Order: sequence, then C-alpha cells, then structure tokens
Amino acid sequence: MLRAKIKLPDFKRRAPAAALLILYLYLGFHALSGSQGLVRWMEHTERAKHLQVKLAALEARRESLQADVDLLSADSLDLDALDIEARRSLFVAKPGEITIWLDP
Repeated sequence: MLRAKIKLPDFKRRAPAAALLILYLYLGFHALSGSQGLVRWMEHTERAKHLQVKLAALEARRESLQADVDLLSADSLDLDALDIEARRSLFVAKPGEITIWLDP
C-alpha cells in the first residue's frame, strides 16, 4: 500500500511534462506533413517554379504570334510576306514555278 502512494505523486509530477511532449510531437508532425506543412510547401514551391517556366514559354510564344499578327495588319501589310504565307498554307504555286518540298 505504501508503494502505490509513492508512485502517485511521482506520476502527478511527470504527467504535465509527458503531456507537453506528446503535444509537441503532435504539432511537429503536422508542421512537417500536414496539409499546409513544410513538405506541402516545398511541393508548392516546385510547382510554382515549373509554372513560371511554362508561363515564360507561353509569353514568348504569344509575342511571336503577336509579331505575325502585326505583319498581317492593315497598317503594315507586307505583300511579300502575305504572298509567302498564302503559298505555304494553301500549297499554291504560280504557273511555270517549280516547287521543292523539304521535310522540316
């Protein structure tokens, strides 16, 4: 009987420290692997880098297409460029011309 009374105060003294340790382990685990934890943050960072590279490529493509549109606008219409583009897209040649197709 005496032994049980000695362990009871010892348990009461160590219980708050054990509870805090469990709480810190729980919070630490979720800080690393939770839905907004460190691992997820690193995944989002990698995805953001990938999307920035993709955005830069799309912006370059858009600028290229915009340059093509500007060449075909009524203000700066280049008849030679229009003739070349029409021949290439419609597969048309003038009489007496020889057309040689090369694989790209």
